[in-house]
Amino acid sequence: MHIVEAWGTGIPRIINRCNEYGLPEPVFEEFGNGFKVVLFKKVSNTFEDYIPLLNAVGATDIYINNIRIVYEHCRVDTLFGQTNVMEWLNCSKSKATNVMNVLKMANAIEKVKGFGPGKYRFLDLKD
Repeated sequence: MHIVEAWGTGIPRIINRCNEYGLPEPVFEEFGNGFKVVLFKKVSNTFEDYIPLLNAVGATDIYINNIRIVYEHCRVDTLFGQTNVMEWLNCSKSKATNVMNVLKMANAIEKVKGFGPGKYRFLDLKD
């Protein structure tokens, strides 16, 4: 049928791709007349991973709670800005600015270019 690119290259390519993405190597298990491959997904952050960063800059419990609300709306993969914070916290622009400033001081977020001005995302602390 000529559908195989090259014999014996699939498993090493799977392992290499997992290594490239920082994932654990897959587990190959033989059973019966077949085999099973277990691929592991990347473990993402939980909000609790950010609390030591926030505590280090003296964030109050109120700020930490507000930042938790922001985190629950966007997690690590979603871009957000001051307008989003205002909406999610139902707050004024100055309060949203203060929340963003605490996140910046704690190095919990990073600025993302190419998606308009003032777009940020939570840092992936598991990298």
